[in-house]
Amino acid sequence: MVRGKSRATTTRTPKTNNRSAPAQLEAFFTPRAHQTPREDSPEIAASPARSGFSLLELGAVTQRIERSLADMPTKADIQEIASEVREALQREISGLRMEVEQVEARVRGLEQAAEQAAVSIPPGTGDPAVSSAIWRRLDNRSRRHNLRIRGVPEQETTLHRYLSGLFNAIVGSKTVSPEDLARVHRALRPQLDSPNAPPRDIVCYFTYFALKDHIYVKARSKSFWTHGGSDIQIFNDLSPSTLQARRLLCPITQAFHAAGIAYRWGFPLSLSVKMILG
Repeated sequence: MVRGKSRATTTRTPKTNNRSAPAQLEAFFTPRAHQTPREDSPEIAASPARSGFSLLELGAVTQRIERSLADMPTKADIQEIASEVREALQREISGLRMEVEQVEARVRGLEQAAEQAAVSIPPGTGDPAVSSAIWRRLDNRSRRHNLRIRGVPEQETTLHRYLSGLFNAIVGSKTVSPEDLARVHRALRPQLDSPNAPPRDIVCYFTYFALKDHIYVKARSKSFWTHGGSDIQIFNDLSPSTLQARRLLCPITQAFHAAGIAYRWGFPLSLSVKMILG
């Protein structure tokens, strides 16, 4: 292993400043010239250049500030804007006030009508039995133009033409056309799967009550009418509650049959008896 040659250490003499004290003070207080860093020296960073305003630029800025201050609204302008907003709000509020008053008037009228209707209700209508009778009467009244036809086969689909021919056969003249039958439909019950099941009834609505009543009076002369190879029965269309009430009167009608007393049903629920005395 080669060792390097050792160097002898020598004591260096301290560096002395040859400049005198007065020269140092004079150099300290003397202003230095502005030195720009060299571009080729990467170690010294370039200091930013100071931005200054000329008198022309300061004048332009001052004018812009003055124009901005002149464009700002004054106290009078603000008061005028506030008064315009206040007037617009007052107009809107007055319109809303008128609408609210109209609604209040309508509600007041409805309340008065409801009170008058409550006063005009006959006494005793709060009874469930009386209410049921009223609803039953209204239901039957809505069915006054209807006839219920029983016995028409399910295979028959041209009901308007079929029923107009049946009614003309009952009356004896061609007085009924399909246009006189406003609505014709089967009764609202499920169709039975058995071929031996009776067909559903047909409900027929007549445009004119007089024509319907004329046909029904003629149809009452027979219990069954034969049309198209089928035995047809014709009834008034009554509400289910009325039919139930008529069933409750079956003992009375059976007694009339046994005594040979003629009777007939009235619409919707009444019995008329014809007796010859003496």
